[in-house]
Amino acid sequence: MTKRQIAREWKRLYYEIFANKPRSNSPYPPNVVRRRELLLYAQVHLAEISWAQKCGNFEAEKMHMAAYYSVISKYYGQQE
Repeated sequence: MTKRQIAREWKRLYYEIFANKPRSNSPYPPNVVRRRELLLYAQVHLAEISWAQKCGNFEAEKMHMAAYYSVISKYYGQQE
């Protein structure tokens, strides 16, 4: 991932976390909680990708990229 792609992914996560949250005065249902947890996991992996790039650790970067894309695909797969 390039720095531009990482910045774009951060913007996407920011939108999903803060702008695309369900409106509810009661506790979120379990499926919404699970989807929000996936966003947190995605944040962690995206931060690890950035860190691995700074350190020059290409294997860690590759591993976290695979994990990030897996989490994001699960997140968007649960939208239906």
